[in-house]
Amino acid sequence: MSSQFKNNECDEMEINMTEQTAELTPAKTNKKKNTPVAGQQSYEYMHSYTYTLKDGSKKILEPIAVLKVDESHPFPSNQNPNLVQVIEIGEVLVQLLTNITIKLTNLLDVGAVGVTNNTSTKNPVSLNEVIGLIKQKLEILHKVIEFADIASSKIENDIHQKEAQLAKFIEDQLKKDCGAALGSILAKELDKVAQKEIKNLSDGIQALLKNVFGFLAHSVIQEVLNAAGLHGDATSLRQYAEQFQTFVVPDVLSTLHNDDAFAAFQVSGPNPLVIERVIDSLPAKFPVDNKSFSRIMGPDDSIELAISENRLYLTDYKALSVMEPGTFPLQKYIAASMALFAVKKGDTSGALKSIAIQVDQQPSESNPVIYPFHKETWTLAKTHFQAANANYHELISHLGLTHLLIEPFAVSTQRKLNDKHPIYTLLLPHFQGTLFINNAAILTLINPGGAVDSSLGGTIETDWEVTTNALSELNFNERMLPNQLASRFMANKNLPVSYPYRDDAMDVWDAIKSWCTDYVDIYFANDAQIAGDKALQSWTQDLISKDGGCINGLGEKDPKGNLGIFTKAYLVDVLTMVIFTASAQHAAVNFPQLSVMSYTPSMPMAAYAPAPTSTEGSESQSLLATLPPLQQALQQQLITHGLGGVYFTRLGDYNRHQRGNYFSDTKVQGALVTFRDKLDAVERKIGDRNLHRPQYQSLLPSRIPQSINI
Repeated sequence: MSSQFKNNECDEMEINMTEQTAELTPAKTNKKKNTPVAGQQSYEYMHSYTYTLKDGSKKILEPIAVLKVDESHPFPSNQNPNLVQVIEIGEVLVQLLTNITIKLTNLLDVGAVGVTNNTSTKNPVSLNEVIGLIKQKLEILHKVIEFADIASSKIENDIHQKEAQLAKFIEDQLKKDCGAALGSILAKELDKVAQKEIKNLSDGIQALLKNVFGFLAHSVIQEVLNAAGLHGDATSLRQYAEQFQTFVVPDVLSTLHNDDAFAAFQVSGPNPLVIERVIDSLPAKFPVDNKSFSRIMGPDDSIELAISENRLYLTDYKALSVMEPGTFPLQKYIAASMALFAVKKGDTSGALKSIAIQVDQQPSESNPVIYPFHKETWTLAKTHFQAANANYHELISHLGLTHLLIEPFAVSTQRKLNDKHPIYTLLLPHFQGTLFINNAAILTLINPGGAVDSSLGGTIETDWEVTTNALSELNFNERMLPNQLASRFMANKNLPVSYPYRDDAMDVWDAIKSWCTDYVDIYFANDAQIAGDKALQSWTQDLISKDGGCINGLGEKDPKGNLGIFTKAYLVDVLTMVIFTASAQHAAVNFPQLSVMSYTPSMPMAAYAPAPTSTEGSESQSLLATLPPLQQALQQQLITHGLGGVYFTRLGDYNRHQRGNYFSDTKVQGALVTFRDKLDAVERKIGDRNLHRPQYQSLLPSRIPQSINI
């Protein structure tokens, strides 16, 4: 079986490139001729990926535009993660495995409270029964040890080994040479040692990711997990919380059934990027009636009044309409749900109230509008809606519009910009680890039969169709934060709704834009230098080419109608968008995976029972059937905790993990200090806001990494 999706062709325009060479300020024009572009021979694009399945058949999926990696194009060694990143990823994986192993030790009475009058000995047992019990315990212990050894010891031992090697080398160097040259010698030798070992260790992480997320398929492990209460259908909600042994259960456990918390997800949860203000009227496909609206919001309120006062908001996951319910490893259900929210009349807090949910797009007798007063089915409707939320989040907001949107910039920067080009220097830290983690994901997470195929609600083909549609329909300029907020009619900070994501994101965006403006001013005196920079124009064409990055909507037109980057102002916008997406936007959708989505009932990645077909039903009989089985919940915990638990690098801290300044040009230092001061001011501003609104910490600058490195 194979399937293939074709990309929409990028807009093609003939470009008449100017022969003028850019004059950079304060540096003089680079007079070196035929300077090889950094890494040009190693970086090529791939627009589809062929997976060979166990039965020998082929499946072709479209990862849009990603780095080509095959036998003739090995993964570039300079894009492997550094030792610090490897250690941080490895430590999180070990923590995850430790959490599972602690749960398994309940089978062995390890850690049990010692009781002298153990009631289990009241009934006499024979010697054979005692021996049998011991054998059973030993068999389970062997399986636990085997599981833990396979899953965690390799990475842990490798990490300790590399740490020991570096420590020993430092000690030897200190003994051998204490002269003035020690610093440079040490740095070079450390780099040699690290680079020699990093590839093996990073390959090991990819293999470990595949093993960790695939371990649930093994019959031996299933047997152990089943005995430990980690496998099979849940019999109570408590079992999902019991999956957290060494981790603190997320706060969302206490607000799981709270409608106000559900509404707040739309503006400050893992996916606050879809909600839009209703301008004229509700869409005909969502027939919410005024009588029900007034029953919830008060007799003096109506849909029309709420619209006129800018108090009505809609979240619509129509982009999921192409999804077909998956069957791997179990039958799943997914629907393109929509929900309506409103701010109560006279409420100055701006808090949203939940009004209605329609589980699928087209209204019918079997797809009714469900309201909070339909208590038997409301919780089920919220569960299906949250499953849609999780799928939209992972496939579009997270994978598509951060990871896969930034990858072409990382590839084209290596292909088209010399490593001395100021834009190369600025952007490089914001691509750190991205190509590695994306390539690892293609091989180990989003492959057929992988964790995404297993966890999300659709088939792997339609999962990819959702992502490819999002990127093919993307307009880069319209996706810039101020523009995408305006497209959802949410840009105005004076709207009656409290929107923490918008407020915090705009402050971070403005700080980044100010930094990019100062940086561009250092190297480009006027628009003519931008238009005349042949490398910059080549970079732009590579990004928009259908054979290159295939990024739609990128570029501005010059007076002749050519598409490129011709002004300082537009270059600043592009750089701001790239840096914001690679840092803040990814942080906003990545880290709530840990704080919200790791507790599966709050935002399940799939439903396991059909959606309610009427407004009447038995919630108590259906909720547990709708939620993922325990092994699927455990896998969701592994994915979300693993991805949301690694904080590597920090926005604005370009000098982290290195001696001295990253930017060698002293003229950059003043602008960088200003940027960091502005980020500090944003941090305090968000802290003040959090005193007067529900906590939203995803965009605190101190918690924003510089790049998509996990």
